Amino acid sequence: MRLAKHIFDFYINTSLHIGFAVLALTCITQKSESLPIQIPLQSTIFFATVLGYNFLKYYQVFKTNKWHTPIYYSILTVCFLAILGFLFFFFKLNQENQIQFFFAGLAVLLYSFLRKFGWLKMFLVSGVVTYVTVFIPYPKLSINLYIELHQRLLILISLLIPFEIMDTQIDAKNLNTLPQLFGINRTKVFGILLVIPCMILEFLKPNPSYAFLIIAIVTALFIRYTSLQRNSYYTSFWVESVPILWWILLLILNF
Repeated sequence: MRLAKHIFDFYINTSLHIGFAVLALTCITQKSESLPIQIPLQSTIFFATVLGYNFLKYYQVFKTNKWHTPIYYSILTVCFLAILGFLFFFFKLNQENQIQFFFAGLAVLLYSFLRKFGWLKMFLVSGVVTYVTVFIPYPKLSINLYIELHQRLLILISLLIPFEIMDTQIDAKNLNTLPQLFGINRTKVFGILLVIPCMILEFLKPNPSYAFLIIAIVTALFIRYTSLQRNSYYTSFWVESVPILWWILLLILNF
């Protein structure tokens, strides 16, 4: 049992779970819009996500040279392997996609200089993930693309609300996150209200997906039942599993 917990914690702490979640978002875009599967693109997104999230999560640890423990050695090992995987598949992409990933990487680096503006975190992270999982896979500009971009951005911001609330226990008091600025209850209301335009936007698409409506309700419920008494797995596993659930629903229900 202890070994299973260690493996599970390793999976969570090394950002492999969030890597699969972002990969699922990419697959959702491709299936919803009947786009061709692009293994090099999907693989690049997965490895880039693992690298990017580990950078955001552990930047301060490595910056202050406090990483000389077994857990951080394992994280460094995963990051090294992710770099190799990223480079291998990155150079299989066309030049346009490579440039797009370059700008996404700049946005991630920019975050390290904007940490003191805590309220920006969720918008920047949601924006980058939306850009990578919606804009990059799309072959051309269209009305449907703009609908998908706005909807994905809003649902991702909503999914980050539980993280913002849970992080109030460890965030610096002057970080100015949304829960610090407006309180936990108002932040919850904000996140739930964002789900409403997401659902409206779904019916503006030529082929609305009822699977998304299920995901919207699940997202609202996760926000509603977020509390400081929850353990870390509530967000780091269950909330982060929502995109994977979404992808599974699309595969099983095919609608």
